[in-house]
Amino acid sequence: MGGVQRSGRVGVATLVLALLALLAVARSTVVMIHLGIAFRDEVDPVSAPLSYYVFVDGGGQLFASAAVALALAAVALLVGVARAGVRMTGWPTVLFAIWALSLVLAALFPADESARIETVGGWVHQFAGGGVLLMFSLAGLAAAPRLAECPAWRSAVPTVRVLSIGAAAFAAAYLMSRLDDLVPGIFGTVDVGGILQRMVLAFDVAVLGALSVHLLRVSWVAVRSGAPGPAGARMTPRS
Repeated sequence: MGGVQRSGRVGVATLVLALLALLAVARSTVVMIHLGIAFRDEVDPVSAPLSYYVFVDGGGQLFASAAVALALAAVALLVGVARAGVRMTGWPTVLFAIWALSLVLAALFPADESARIETVGGWVHQFAGGGVLLMFSLAGLAAAPRLAECPAWRSAVPTVRVLSIGAAAFAAAYLMSRLDDLVPGIFGTVDVGGILQRMVLAFDVAVLGALSVHLLRVSWVAVRSGAPGPAGARMTPRS
């Protein structure tokens, strides 16, 4: 016999979650752009890490709020997509959760203002920063096959995959650029670590935005039709 293995409820709740995710992504993006423009003389966007905004007057709280907003967007989106019927249990949820937690930890524990890591908080920031750079692209790639299982979400799969691969490529480039710390001058005199970090985050934000817009579209159609109900259900054999 055939049966529905997974279904979801798409309606007002998922619409609210999509809007929350979009607003959080928008706020974080605006704040990050503002930081890049307002403090371009104090923090070089090409070479300086994103976290260095905490060392300029007025930049710390803005940076922390942007990081927390992105973490909130990821959680809201994860709940909304799962509620809409996408099977997000397992690796997608774990990886998205690690990424969101890494953002919060990176905001709560600033980097050490020195060439070397000297404090426990500095080590926490270092590992959290690694989670921010690496986990989201893995989460996006893990989520793509789950999205492909649901007809209503298949159109979003290519975008998620391409942007996640882009984030992974820039993350790999950033890790390679850090070889200069071990072998000074291996990549010349220009440090591009800062811009590579920003590109990774930009691709991550693009995935969040694309999925939030898709969830908003699916939810709005359901609300307008007045018949919110199972979405993305898939038929699989069941004994």
